Amino acid sequence: MRPHRLASIFALAIPLTFPVAAWAQDARVQDGRAQEARSQEARSQEARAPTAEPTRPAPVRIAVIGASASAGFGCSWRETRADGDYSGSFRLADMLKLACPDLSIVTTDASSGFFFLSPVANGAKAAKRARDFNPDCVVALDFLFWYCYGDDAPEGGPLKSEADRLVKLEKGLAELATFEAPVVVGDIPDMSRAVGKMLSARQMPATETLAKANERFRAWAKDRANVRVVPLARMQQQLMEEGALEIGTDRLVATKDAPLLQRDELHPTPQGLAGLACAVADDVKAALAARDDARANAQLNEAKDCEPDAEDTIQRARGTLARRAAPRAPAQPVVPATPATPAAPAAPAGS
Repeated sequence: MRPHRLASIFALAIPLTFPVAAWAQDARVQDGRAQEARSQEARSQEARAPTAEPTRPAPVRIAVIGASASAGFGCSWRETRADGDYSGSFRLADMLKLACPDLSIVTTDASSGFFFLSPVANGAKAAKRARDFNPDCVVALDFLFWYCYGDDAPEGGPLKSEADRLVKLEKGLAELATFEAPVVVGDIPDMSRAVGKMLSARQMPATETLAKANERFRAWAKDRANVRVVPLARMQQQLMEEGALEIGTDRLVATKDAPLLQRDELHPTPQGLAGLACAVADDVKAALAARDDARANAQLNEAKDCEPDAEDTIQRARGTLARRAAPRAPAQPVVPATPATPAAPAAPAGS
């Protein structure tokens, strides 16, 4: 090809390359601006988005099963303050939350003041309700009480012999054996001082029967790693002999104004229930700690400062009392009537 023809071709090509190069440059600039705009919008949205709160571990799920002590029979508190009269009532489930406020707890409460009417049937219903709740822990503080006390036979009808009480106890133990979760359960106390008050003589087991029942219960509990025993029998004895309860390293002493048992000598007062709740809360924490479970460990870490204390629990319980009446206006003193001044005698006529 001749030189002058090549020059002509180059001369035609050069003007064509300039518009293409310019268009490519403009496209890159526009694309860069679009990317920058998108980045700015994303940063703006992130700035406007609310800061996510740290996730807390799921609350501990506790199922409470048992009789009238757990159900808070007669466990009411009344006091008069400067601004009026206050009152409230408590169940064991309530006191558990007050005993360890740093531990997030949700409960299902299947305890009942009517448990004694049919302990075998009522115990089975309560245990099923607790299982359906899928609990992390089961609190059965006084669950076994009416499986030994009472005047009903294992299969219904009147009690025929002391041996029937031990047969009935096996039914209660069988219900507790259905739980895989930790179970905090009390042994069987001697409540003979309540006979003639809340208990009849026929409902009271013989001393030897109580001993055999607790021996059987402890043998049953010993082979079960998920069972923790609250020593109600020892605590009741100490309460009767010393007027006090030892809970861990604490000692809760009954006073005239703050007794630990009601007048029936069977059911705890709010102060007594607070002490029992602290003992149970300690066992709940220990039961969770014994589980090789990341969720349980997270729950305990959340409540690492939770140290159940009876006096603190009592004060928290007082803080939940509701005012029921305003203070009464003081009676106004009665001012005696001023006697009327006798009228002057009339002057004699003609004077």
